[in-house]
Amino acid sequence: MDNELLYKFARNNFRVFLICNEDDVEYLYSIYKNKPKLRGEIISMIDQNGDNDLKTNTKIELFCSLTEFILEECKDITKIEFCTLFLIFYEILELSFRKNSKFQIFNYFKEKLIKFSVDRPPFQIGILSKSTIEKIAEFFIENIFKRFEFIKYLLTNNKDIELYNTEIFEVHLPHVLSLEMASEILPRNVKFLKQYTENKKPKTELEQKIEQVLEFQRDILDKKMEEVFAVQDQIFNKKLEELLKRKK
Repeated sequence: MDNELLYKFARNNFRVFLICNEDDVEYLYSIYKNKPKLRGEIISMIDQNGDNDLKTNTKIELFCSLTEFILEECKDITKIEFCTLFLIFYEILELSFRKNSKFQIFNYFKEKLIKFSVDRPPFQIGILSKSTIEKIAEFFIENIFKRFEFIKYLLTNNKDIELYNTEIFEVHLPHVLSLEMASEILPRNVKFLKQYTENKKPKTELEQKIEQVLEFQRDILDKKMEEVFAVQDQIFNKKLEELLKRKK
């Protein structure tokens, strides 16, 4: 693929020049030793909305470090490679570091390197050289992967932090067998259940009459028993008095 076709294909299909173009790269080469000026140029590329919050400032600092690394360590890098690396890191930093683990972020980074290093249109395009890949992988590991938790904190807005309560101790309930394995227990087959259910049954009119008759007969029997016991007490007391008189 010749240079003209490569540039056209990279611009139209892979958005390589989304963050910066070759003129921007040329300008960065001329000012990168001037830290304030470099930062101002990075801000114009990254913070187009003027947010100026912690999340945006973190991205700006990372891009400043990336720019210095590329210009000082990647001596043979081409301008289109420079633009591609800016695009890759921009898309990585747009991901949620709260929802994605550092290994997921790293895998995304590797997929991007493959996408821009293999010459297999329309899915990949051979822009990044082997030496550039080695250098930029080193930068990613040292500045993103190893500092993931810190960057995650800086890139997470307060409104994105979720607070929730959880139990300190885990409770494991005993295993419960399926109801399909159970068998029905009929109250009539269990003695105490049978008595309980029978006592709870509403009484019929006949049962109520029988109870009334039994209650009436029980009262008569109680009175007779009281009379019998009273007579027996009198006889016993009389005999006891007679015995006491004889002893005197």
